[in-house]
Amino acid sequence: MTDTDFEQQARFQALRLQRFYLAQTTYLIAYVVIAVAWATGSYIGSNAMALSHYLIGFVTQVVFFLIFSSGFNLRFSDPSLTSAQIIVALLLQTYLLALVGPIRGTVLVAYCLILLFGVFQLSRLAYLVHATLALLCYGSLIVFNQLFHIYPQELSLALLEWFVLACFLLWLTILGSYIRELRERLQQRHSTLQQHQQTLRSMMDQLQNLAATDVLTGLPNRRHFIDEAQRRMTLLGNGQTLGLALIDLDHFKRINDLYGHSAGDEVLQGFARIVRSSLRGEDIVARFGGEEFILLLSHCDLPTLQHCVERIRLALAAFRFPALPEEVYCTLSAGLCLIHPEDDLEWRISQADEALYRAKAGGRNCTQTHHEAYA
Repeated sequence: MTDTDFEQQARFQALRLQRFYLAQTTYLIAYVVIAVAWATGSYIGSNAMALSHYLIGFVTQVVFFLIFSSGFNLRFSDPSLTSAQIIVALLLQTYLLALVGPIRGTVLVAYCLILLFGVFQLSRLAYLVHATLALLCYGSLIVFNQLFHIYPQELSLALLEWFVLACFLLWLTILGSYIRELRERLQQRHSTLQQHQQTLRSMMDQLQNLAATDVLTGLPNRRHFIDEAQRRMTLLGNGQTLGLALIDLDHFKRINDLYGHSAGDEVLQGFARIVRSSLRGEDIVARFGGEEFILLLSHCDLPTLQHCVERIRLALAAFRFPALPEEVYCTLSAGLCLIHPEDDLEWRISQADEALYRAKAGGRNCTQTHHEAYA
């Protein structure tokens, strides 16, 4: 299991414990009813029997708590143990009804409270089974009472109570099934919505990537470079500099005219691969437009910048492109400068462009540095 799975399981387990604690309020109500019935003389059992309700309830709930807290409940198909908790509560409720004869009709409503506990977990069939069990428990109590005369009650009145209970439990079964189906539909819609949101986020990421990437070379485009360079400039400390290089492929238009645009595309893609392999992971290269590329080197001084661009120039001059004749070589010209804290990025790019112009005027296949970079 992944860390995410463990976190999700822990959240579900915490939710099950919360539901278990909530169920204890039903037991608390039952304990109060027992105490009041005993105090008012409505409890027809002995004092030991009255205490037995508390003892049995306490022991069963401690067992359930230990099962939940130890994680043993995760071994069952229903980790919430909904059915087991309902069955135990129904049996304890029937035991209580046997000994509170004068107020039996009033306490009878607790059957419905117990079945409400499974409203989100039980299927329609399971709900019907548990409702039937409640009716069987109370029906057995009626038969037992008629045979042994625990509490004097007319059979017709007892059967009427059973019928009323059956009507309420049938209604509760229908309501519980509807609520469960409604919950499942909401969960399905929520899951579908999450899938749509994930698809939308993926599409947005793709659109953002397309908006920031040059399709042909796979390099960042001009807009992305400007944004990233300005971000890095804000992080510069005193005395730190960034290296900036504006690169132009020499006579690229001639390559397109003589050998076709497919050959030109191959040259652009090949140059992009050469530059990527020559830079550090934190450095940036972007296609600035046409056959122009721009480099940004982090924590870079002038000798480092010059060495890096020279390495790229030599690698390109030695590279053979399959789409070009063997005697045709590609070269580049580059203009260099440094970026200091509080500099204007466009101003530094224009300085690199001036240096690039001098490199082209000086015969191409070389690099020139703007004079302010030596200052």
